[in-house]
Amino acid sequence: MMIERIRREHGYMVRLLAVLKRKISQLEHEQAINYSLLHEIVAYLAEHSERVHHPKEDILYQYYLDKFGHLEAIENLELEHKQLSQKTHAFLATVEMILQDAVVPQDIFLDQLREFVVSQKQHLEMEEHSVLPIIVRNFTVKDWQAVEDMWSVNEDDPVFGDTIAEQYQQLAQRVRQNESEAL
Repeated sequence: MMIERIRREHGYMVRLLAVLKRKISQLEHEQAINYSLLHEIVAYLAEHSERVHHPKEDILYQYYLDKFGHLEAIENLELEHKQLSQKTHAFLATVEMILQDAVVPQDIFLDQLREFVVSQKQHLEMEEHSVLPIIVRNFTVKDWQAVEDMWSVNEDDPVFGDTIAEQYQQLAQRVRQNESEAL
C-alpha cells in the first residue's frame, strides 16, 4: 500500500540524514570526510525525491484535499516539495564544486550541510507526525485504492532496491555495511 512505501522511503531518508549528521560531526572535529559519498547521498535524495517520492506524496495529498477539503498543513506541501528540491540542488551544486577542487570555506560548507539536514529532517517529521496520521485516520480502503490507481511510476530504488544504480554503488555499500554493523 502507498502509505507503507512512503513510510519506508522516509525511513531510508532518515538513515541517510544520520550519515550526513556524522559528516557534520567529523567536520566539526576537523576530520576529513568522503565528499564523493556525501555527493551520492544528496544526489540520491534529489533524484529519488523528485522522480518517485514527492510525486507519490503529491497524489496522496491532492486526493485528500479534493475529497476532504481545506487543510493548511497539506495545502502547503506541494510548494514545500518544490522548495526542498531547490535547496537540495543548490547544496548539491556546492558539493560538486568541492569535488571539482573549488575552494569553499569549511565554515560556510558546514553551515550549508547543517541547514540541509535540518530542513530535510523537519519536513520528514512534519509529514510523519502531522500529515500522514490525518490521512490514515480519514482514508478508507476505497481511498487507498483510488490513490494507488493514480500512481504508475516504476519505484525501483537505486540504493535500497534489488538493483543498485552504478552512480550509487559506494552509497549502497555503505548502507549495507551499516545494516550489518547494527546486527
